[in-house]
Amino acid sequence: MVCAISLAHSFSLSSSPSPSKSQSSFKFVSHRGLSLVRYAFPQSKSQPHRITNKPNPPPATTNIPSNSKFDGLFGKTGKPHQQHRKGKLRNGNAISAQEAHHLFEELLANKNPPADIRQFNNIFSALVRNKNLSNLVFSLFIRLTQDEGIYPDDYTYLILMKCCVQRNQVSLMFGFLGRFLKEGRNTNAHIFSPILEGLCRENRISEATIMVLDKMPKLGCQPDVVTYSIVIDGMCKRGEIEKAMDILDEMISNGCAPNVVTYNTLIDGFSKKGEIEKAMDIIDDMISKGHEPNVVTCSILIDGLCKKGEIEKAMYILNDMISKGCAPNVVTYNTLIDGLGKRGEIEKASDILDDMISKGHEPDVVTYSILIKWMYKKDEIEKAMDILDNMISKGHEPDVITYSILIDGMCKKGEIEKAMDILDDMISKGHAPDVVTYSTLIDGMCKKGEIEKATDILDKMISKGCAPNVVTYNTLMDGFSKKGEIEKAMDILDDMISKGHEPDVVTYSILIDGMCKKDEIEKAMNILDDMISKGHEPDVITYSTLIDGMCKKGQIEKAMDFVHDMISKGVEPNVVTYSTLIDGMCKKGEIDKAIDFLNSMISKGHEPNVVTYNIFIDGLCKNGEIDLALNFLNDMISKGHVPNDVTYNILKSFLEPDVLLRIRGLFEEREIH
Repeated sequence: MVCAISLAHSFSLSSSPSPSKSQSSFKFVSHRGLSLVRYAFPQSKSQPHRITNKPNPPPATTNIPSNSKFDGLFGKTGKPHQQHRKGKLRNGNAISAQEAHHLFEELLANKNPPADIRQFNNIFSALVRNKNLSNLVFSLFIRLTQDEGIYPDDYTYLILMKCCVQRNQVSLMFGFLGRFLKEGRNTNAHIFSPILEGLCRENRISEATIMVLDKMPKLGCQPDVVTYSIVIDGMCKRGEIEKAMDILDEMISNGCAPNVVTYNTLIDGFSKKGEIEKAMDIIDDMISKGHEPNVVTCSILIDGLCKKGEIEKAMYILNDMISKGCAPNVVTYNTLIDGLGKRGEIEKASDILDDMISKGHEPDVVTYSILIKWMYKKDEIEKAMDILDNMISKGHEPDVITYSILIDGMCKKGEIEKAMDILDDMISKGHAPDVVTYSTLIDGMCKKGEIEKATDILDKMISKGCAPNVVTYNTLMDGFSKKGEIEKAMDILDDMISKGHEPDVVTYSILIDGMCKKDEIEKAMNILDDMISKGHEPDVITYSTLIDGMCKKGQIEKAMDFVHDMISKGVEPNVVTYSTLIDGMCKKGEIDKAIDFLNSMISKGHEPNVVTYNIFIDGLCKNGEIDLALNFLNDMISKGHVPNDVTYNILKSFLEPDVLLRIRGLFEEREIH
């Protein structure tokens, strides 16, 4: 038996907040103004009398006397409406709040024999499957323990913890764990799985790692393949693949063999980072250990290849998996359709859809939504509407994702009123807009400069119970920043932090950009320092933004020092960084330096683009180096870069009409105009 106080100390993990703010204390857990754990287990009650010290998941069937009015609970007999509700429990389906209340009351009314906790667990499990009714589990649980004197078993605790995961209430989970241990129950890996999942969801990966590697073994509970895999998944989602590999090694050294899920998680992690070769190495290792890749493995690999634009390789994987008897599923096809859409190959994407149907796979709402999205992006609105009509005719109602795509399409066309009409239609059809829907509208309004309307949408989403996320706040900050209203952007930042949202790299980059545009380089540098002090590493966009600000102030040497600083920190400059510096040098008339810098850029594998060439042509022309500017134009064309309207407009200010006419003819020959 471990006392609650020592447990509270034990689970004050090294990386967690101070005790006053701890999310892992067992002493008091707030839930709507009261302590749910204490409320459910009042001090006046004696030790629970209907518990077992062994894990007790609900059996597939339960021996209930045949004369019981609850024969139908597991699909035996009963009135039709009772059979329907109870049959849903037996089949592992979700149930509504009303159905749960009916079943709960029926169980309580039965006195001969009285219902036991396992039957109530079936109701709780079904509510958890509903995902929106986890709060009802808590209220029924309190009533059961407080009013009826029926106490939880191990499986009840597992259900309650799953509810906490759904509601993002990790602190409450620790409260239940403390009670679980205080009652002298034997720990097992299953009881820790939801806690680890909750910690990972809150990005508290280091705490989850400590729990698996240290706290669980100290409590006599050896982590299993599921608990290890949860932590590995959390690390992969954060892009910390090497740390995830370390956990894999630790897992194997402790005699716990990874399964297909573990390997798929790592393959997905490497694929999302674009490291396909390493993902293939994991597959080789997986096969050598006797685990056959499944449809999930292949779908992950196809997704990774599609994200890298390597569609042909993805198609090869698809054909290979089919030849080996591994049938692709709708997710596999959706991934390929999305990859082709991203490349603008809508016709090929439609061919994949036809192939999918011919092989007996029914497209789902996601399939149609992907096609609609890419048709919108190609401005093929009529075709997108045809797909939408076809989708509805096949019995697939648009969902929140579909509506969000339609709203995004209208916003990108600048047709905000039409986007609002779609939002109204969506709500009238019973679909509640989510944070993506609202954020899309806010982004559309910000891009049109309608910041006040965007702020109104923010207020509306909050009033509807839809909490904005970091992306929402970043979008509004960017809108204010681009209008030069940096103080209002800072107010949004304060509001965001007060609501418990941690600024990310994008947040800081937006604010730095806003300060640079207002010529406030020192303030921008202060934001950078604050960003680093909070543990956020600047990326190439952050550095390039500051370099641009310095160059616009003519601080070329300072900007060069900054480039060296970013390289020393492992951030590689890109073509935008180089082009920004070249532009600053050209504007200062330092053409030779700019050319040297261009050669350095090329030697490091960064090919200049049209923007880079236009910067040089403009700088050379303004410095009277017309012949050299024309040499750059020829070089640009010989490298396969097509001059654009910007190129022509630069040249027409400096060239004689007859020369300009010949160049214009060259442009027309290349079908530029």
